[in-house]
Amino acid sequence: MSIFKLPQLVEELPSGENALWNRIYEIDILQSKHELVSGIHSWVEEKFGSVSEVENQKIIRMTNLITGEGALFNNLRSKRPMTHFPNRDLDSLVEEHRQDCPFCSPEDRTPRDSFGRIRGKYCLTAANLTKYDGYHSLIIPREHHPLRFNEDMVEDYFRVAVRWFQEVKSYASREYGSSATLYPFLMWNCLWPAGSSVVHGHLQLTVTPKRHYQKVEQLRQCSLLYTRKYGNNYFQDLFALYKALGLGWAKGESRLLSLLTPIKEKEIWILLLPGPSTFDKLGLVGRAVCHVLNRLKQKTLLQSFNVAVYLPPLEREADAGGWKEFPIVVRLVDRGDVFNRTADFGAMELFATSVISSDPFTVARLLRP
Repeated sequence: MSIFKLPQLVEELPSGENALWNRIYEIDILQSKHELVSGIHSWVEEKFGSVSEVENQKIIRMTNLITGEGALFNNLRSKRPMTHFPNRDLDSLVEEHRQDCPFCSPEDRTPRDSFGRIRGKYCLTAANLTKYDGYHSLIIPREHHPLRFNEDMVEDYFRVAVRWFQEVKSYASREYGSSATLYPFLMWNCLWPAGSSVVHGHLQLTVTPKRHYQKVEQLRQCSLLYTRKYGNNYFQDLFALYKALGLGWAKGESRLLSLLTPIKEKEIWILLLPGPSTFDKLGLVGRAVCHVLNRLKQKTLLQSFNVAVYLPPLEREADAGGWKEFPIVVRLVDRGDVFNRTADFGAMELFATSVISSDPFTVARLLRP
């Protein structure tokens, strides 16, 4: 199965899932034709495999009608010629950065938050030297290599994040008042293509007052409009549709989706549906994140990635904004070869829509049990 056969799969869905499809998604098949001059035929065959396939391209345009997100798929783009930095052994390069690495001696060479450090079995926190927001800190693993981690380690990172959020909530009440609603965010940028300026692996934490970050808030607003219009929870319906398509599956309490409108390559969503102990279960989400990352490392030689964790407010009872049915949402993308000179984000991704070369059905086959 591939995304280019998705229209036929949709037609074969049971009526309930077909209704969900028509409610949430729209697919357009675009045909692009051009004529190649004879002088480049041999080069095209060498790089892309077929002159005919290049002259007659099929492009899939996916649109999420609820959120407005979209993506353009053309598998030929994965075969584009790329310019690389001189080949290096990544492990040796990471080892070179161990010398004089401040994160290898965080107690002595990184600032701490006003309330001190939070320590876990495999990591500890540090204040960020140049902050995004009023509360912005790091989780620094004891392991220097950014791609060496297991489920116990990542669970520990996520549990330390919960403790840091709780500490900030207590500390920030002096500044914003005990009734203030605070919005947490957790992210993980690995190596240079993902925007990391330090080789040593690290996660980042922020807490912001008044309102959540715009993309989190936009998703919440879209889910509320969906519930008002259709009477169902958007995230539950989304998972039901993805499961019917073979793009969604469960891992413990987590729900995994290989996204049809990825912001970049191989985007996976991990959902933990809301409940009274949602934050206490963030460690389980960490295990699911590690599982996905390790599978991608094994199957696709993942080197660089971004992870973002959308979280509800720290005050669950402050539900005037409609956060009660909002789950933990993890968004995870592959950022490609660390030695590739070509950035995967351009004007299309920044200002229009995502252009994707990885097939969500292929990604699902790599990750599904």
